[in-house]
Amino acid sequence: MRWIVLALLLANIGLYAWFRTADHAPVTVTQTMPAGPQSDGGEQIRLLSEVSPDELPRTKKKPAQAAEPPPGQLCTMLGPFAEDYQGEDIVQRLKALQVQGELRDIEMAGQMRYWVYLPPMDTRREAFRKLRELQGAGVDSYVIPKGSLANGISFGIFSERERAESLAGELHERNIAAQTREEPQTYLESWIVLPPGEVERLADDFWAQLQVEYPDLDRRQNLCSELQSD
Repeated sequence: MRWIVLALLLANIGLYAWFRTADHAPVTVTQTMPAGPQSDGGEQIRLLSEVSPDELPRTKKKPAQAAEPPPGQLCTMLGPFAEDYQGEDIVQRLKALQVQGELRDIEMAGQMRYWVYLPPMDTRREAFRKLRELQGAGVDSYVIPKGSLANGISFGIFSERERAESLAGELHERNIAAQTREEPQTYLESWIVLPPGEVERLADDFWAQLQVEYPDLDRRQNLCSELQSD
């Protein structure tokens, strides 16, 4: 009986030792990856989830462009400025207040002018041929080089309608079919242009201070479509 108990005890000790040895034995695992789908050319097709972010092509984002105001909307104009640095000073103040504003040279309509002329010829050569004919007859004139009347003949531009009509009448008496045309004399002025909605973001204190520093400063509105930069 004692030998049986002793044999069982030894067997238990041996079994315990075997399990302890098995727990610390290094285990080598060989993992076989399933073959992925392949293209006809034999190249392996990789899923997007299998690709490293560094391998993906990088695309540059286009900078957002400021949207142009829709037709019919009004922009606010501040000016005019005799010196550009005055307008630039106010533009910087607007930027500090996160208000958009841009200093531009705006074409302004001035005094009305009255042009006495012959309509454009088909070619410049024909225009100079007519010019020589007129100057040979003692008529003061010149070829219009550009604009809507390019290759026409000008007899003069006047600030008074009566003088233009008088000259046209004299030319008609000499069988010269002169015409008259009125158009405004234009010139450039420096103005700050604010897009729609920006002027409402400025407090009354800003306008009060601006009026003190620039007492002749004018504020007006115009169609944004007429104030676009080239």
